[in-house]
Amino acid sequence: MDEIAELRDALDRLHAAMDDLVVRGVRSAGAAEVARLGALRDEFRTAGAEHLAEKLATLIDAVNAGERGAAPALLRAVTTFRLFDRMLTLEAAHAALAPQPGEQPAGEDEEAEEEAEDEDA
Repeated sequence: MDEIAELRDALDRLHAAMDDLVVRGVRSAGAAEVARLGALRDEFRTAGAEHLAEKLATLIDAVNAGERGAAPALLRAVTTFRLFDRMLTLEAAHAALAPQPGEQPAGEDEEAEEEAEDEDA
């Protein structure tokens, strides 16, 4: 599985975890939810998404401490997660549309043909 696919899988799991917290509320989060968030935080940190991992760490700390700031931390984490998701989608689209090695970008074949015709004339 390539790196982008692994990140997409992790983002899907994070999306499910965030939806649970948003619907049920952060005060209802138990040890299982916190452990799941911790595992995802570590996964994103390993993948180099340090900013997202930092937001998840802040959320985990706030939930564990029972702070009133847990709800705003959840919203900040959701915002960061969605932004990261969009950026990853753009990166995947760019990679999919980029010319493959040894392949000419679109339009260069036509330009080469036109230049050859101009030289013949």
